[in-house]
Amino acid sequence: MVKGVILVAWTDQGRRAIEDSPNRAEASKGEAAKLGVQVKDLFYTPGGPHDAAIVIEAEGPEPIHKFMANIQSLGHVKMKFVRAFSIEEMRKMV
Repeated sequence: MVKGVILVAWTDQGRRAIEDSPNRAEASKGEAAKLGVQVKDLFYTPGGPHDAAIVIEAEGPEPIHKFMANIQSLGHVKMKFVRAFSIEEMRKMV
């Protein structure tokens, strides 16, 4: 399984429609599920370098990138994916 965090930044369009952000976040969870991406958690991070962070897991990177492309195409957010590794996975790498 591929695990990671999607870092979210609102676009100008997203900032103008900020009051609807929680509804869009809920809808994005449904889109993720359709593509085989499990949303483990979603956090808003006001005042931080990003506007939100989504903890995800999927069978491979392809569904994650498809999910991101679909959501970004709506114009409210820009996203970056950061792969995450458990302590055990890291032990195997070093």
